[in-house]
Amino acid sequence: MRPVFEYRKPETNSGQLRTPVTFFQYEPVSGPEPGEVQKKELYACFCEAYNPSMKDLAIMEHNGTKEAVTVRIRDTAGEYLPTNKHFASLDDYRYSGKIFSITDVRPDLTDNRFIVILLGAVS
Repeated sequence: MRPVFEYRKPETNSGQLRTPVTFFQYEPVSGPEPGEVQKKELYACFCEAYNPSMKDLAIMEHNGTKEAVTVRIRDTAGEYLPTNKHFASLDDYRYSGKIFSITDVRPDLTDNRFIVILLGAVS
């Protein structure tokens, strides 16, 4: 008789969520200069950052973005809802000074406690 193996989804715990990420948007300022904007922080948390998958790269190629990163954050239960109008910055020396635009947001189908966000480099 053969042993029966069951699939076990990969466990994610706080040890993998170790890169600080800040989500923000730019808002117009009613100042003397036309077109002046200010940065408004919307949400900050820890994430798991990794290289984009082939599916993510196909999305980025369609948008014309050359550099991307995929982040996985805990589901905020409505506290913060990421949209493609928001931006993000990662507090990691490999991404210092880079601003990322949110390109795609999707629930993590393997674990409902998380959200997967595809970020494309703006600067």
